[in-house]
Amino acid sequence: MVLKLDAAMYDTALGHVRASRLTDAELIYTPSQIALAAFSLTLPDIAEQWISSKSPNDSTVLTRYVNEIVSLINAQGHPPNIESVREVDRRLKICKNPEKVVGSKAYLAKKREEERIAEEKRNRKAAEMQVDDGDPFGTELAEKRRGLVDYDDDDDD
Repeated sequence: MVLKLDAAMYDTALGHVRASRLTDAELIYTPSQIALAAFSLTLPDIAEQWISSKSPNDSTVLTRYVNEIVSLINAQGHPPNIESVREVDRRLKICKNPEKVVGSKAYLAKKREEERIAEEKRNRKAAEMQVDDGDPFGTELAEKRRGLVDYDDDDDD
């Protein structure tokens, strides 16, 4: 049996698939079952014929799954109220950590504190480096070296 779907039927089935994305169907059922349910919502008789042709002995399990998905799409497959989404968004903004919101006073204070700590660390490291006498070989070699080489020897004259 060859069935030609026109664009309107395809768009209707695709709309049901999109509506299923707003439910928990993706977490419970397989994509092929969801597609079959969307097809069943568009052309129920043909979908039932397809189910019975694929599993002639026991089509009740697949039919039950399809009916569950159809009822899930019908019950929950509509977009949420825009005002309720805005209310949730307002509540989530309150729950944000202000230290992680770029540009907030808490974020800027945290960055200043991090920079201050890094500056202290750099200064401490620089002070430790200045404590050394500047000779990478240590003081013992420097003293021995002074007696071996005459640094004031001027060969230019």
